[in-house]
Amino acid sequence: MTKVPEEVLSLDARERIVLMNGDFWVDYGPGEKIFKMINNISRVPKRITAPALIISGIGGTGKSAIVKQIPKRVEHSDRLLFLDMAVDPEYPQIKKTFNSELCRALGIPPQGSFKTKQGNWISHELSDTLKLREIWGIVIDEIHELLLVKKDEQRINGSILKTLMGERFGQCLFGFGVFGAATVLGAKPETKRRFTEIMLSDWRETEEFRGFLLAVEENLPLREPSKLYEKDMVRTILQSTHGRMDQVINLIRSAGCYALKSGKEHIDIECLKAAAENEWLY
Repeated sequence: MTKVPEEVLSLDARERIVLMNGDFWVDYGPGEKIFKMINNISRVPKRITAPALIISGIGGTGKSAIVKQIPKRVEHSDRLLFLDMAVDPEYPQIKKTFNSELCRALGIPPQGSFKTKQGNWISHELSDTLKLREIWGIVIDEIHELLLVKKDEQRINGSILKTLMGERFGQCLFGFGVFGAATVLGAKPETKRRFTEIMLSDWRETEEFRGFLLAVEENLPLREPSKLYEKDMVRTILQSTHGRMDQVINLIRSAGCYALKSGKEHIDIECLKAAAENEWLY
């Protein structure tokens, strides 16, 4: 059942605990749907207004994990720009702007926010670099941060987005943010028609969730099956995490460490409860 190589399973418990605490990606329904949509959009011929996809959900539902998988799962992703508008915790004093992040992603000096003679906010250097590199789309993580600024800057951000998505540049937009993130594109009906919004929600007790748990289990460096998909296991996981994606993964990862430390080689209800009580006390 496990996808873990035999040479990994032959390692001692301490070495496998290190592996247990590493990141891994599991294919699951909502993520697969988003990759399919982005790939389909990548094949759309140039339009007067480029397509836009907004993926929204509360923190911990897996938005940023999906963003990290786009280079591996989307065609021509080498010609996508990736922007992260979240405040850098190491340099919180440095204010990110949409314009400066665009320039950073393109590897050109920041242009500042000023109108060109043509009346838009896209500088000639930024425009030329987009064309030279044949950029076809922009991925913005934490896109809602474009709203957490003064009104004047919000209008500038909206103008930049509208220009980039317009006929001149034809940039497809893939935005990831909290609920309401689509507001960054405007609230007018004619604006809403330009984008599709996908909402990520917490897990519930469904067959899809059971399938997800099975896929997670296949990636754990344990020698025996845990059967995370069985009813009692599913309910214990949901009770402890309320179905929040990041909490589900953290709980299972910690429970796996408890299992290895105790020598069980599989996760049981006792391991899940111990992990829920204290993630790091294994």
